[in-house]
Amino acid sequence: MKKILIDVMGCDNPDAVIDGLALAINATEDVILVACGDQKRIEGRLADKTFDRSRLQFIDAPDEITNNDKSVNAVLMKKNSSLIVALNTLKTTADIPVMITAGSTGALIAGSILILGRNKPDDRATLVTHFPTDKGGMAVLADCGANVDCGPEHLLKFAQYASDYVKKVYAVENPRIGLLSNGTEDGKGSALTLSAFKLLKEDTSLNFIGNMEAKTTISGDYDVVVADGFSGNVLLKSIEGTAVSVVKRAMACFKQTVKTPEEMQTVKKAFGMLLSQLDFNSTGGAVLLGVRKPVVKAHGSANSDTVIHTVKQALHMIECGFAK
Repeated sequence: MKKILIDVMGCDNPDAVIDGLALAINATEDVILVACGDQKRIEGRLADKTFDRSRLQFIDAPDEITNNDKSVNAVLMKKNSSLIVALNTLKTTADIPVMITAGSTGALIAGSILILGRNKPDDRATLVTHFPTDKGGMAVLADCGANVDCGPEHLLKFAQYASDYVKKVYAVENPRIGLLSNGTEDGKGSALTLSAFKLLKEDTSLNFIGNMEAKTTISGDYDVVVADGFSGNVLLKSIEGTAVSVVKRAMACFKQTVKTPEEMQTVKKAFGMLLSQLDFNSTGGAVLLGVRKPVVKAHGSANSDTVIHTVKQALHMIECGFAK
């Protein structure tokens, strides 16, 4: 049995995450979920649920870190919180290769660095998220918010980590890497991107194809998009917000032009399929790379569906040998 550790506390709706434990067990095979959190609350919530209870284990940690806590202080002071207990369990338990949390991003990053440790002392951990592309594949963005202030050497390391991730998880033999900039020309960009461009070009282990613009992020022309965490997070939120807005506007236009209930049902079905591709609850979580064991970071507003998809994502990471 493969084991996946889940921190169920510290998110917007822990009860929804707890409900997802039962659903995820029913949706998978050969997996044991180890739930870290308030055991009494978890067991009470799941009392009337139908699932294989032999595949659910508990680590009791009723305290939690919230988004109102200062990240580093919370990591140092809240030793019995579910997030910190989970990270310590991940570090010390050989047969648990990966962890999922929807808790505080800042506390997760700080805790992972302090508890799990960096792969190399000078490396920066990077948070990598993924997008479905127009060509039917997946593209990843590194960094999407873990490192607001970066040097060019950090962007190089993000590219290396993300490229390795894409090779193993998506079976892309030679991932195409683009550097987010304000133009595709070699001489475009800030002082940071100009210096990072040079480093990326010099690394012969990477398939760096040059600068790229934000508008081509999900075109399918790139497997890895490299950016500092500030720009990457702005890009991520812009894509999410624009996608939702476009779908809403398009749906409003169809409601004005579609004439029959049958046509409207077809439209709703098509838009439902589209939204399922764009919904973060359906595409899994971001992955923290650069620490000694990977952690999947689900959105803070994770629901029960999120748990199903992130468990499947973590399971795939184990099966392809990325998490071990």
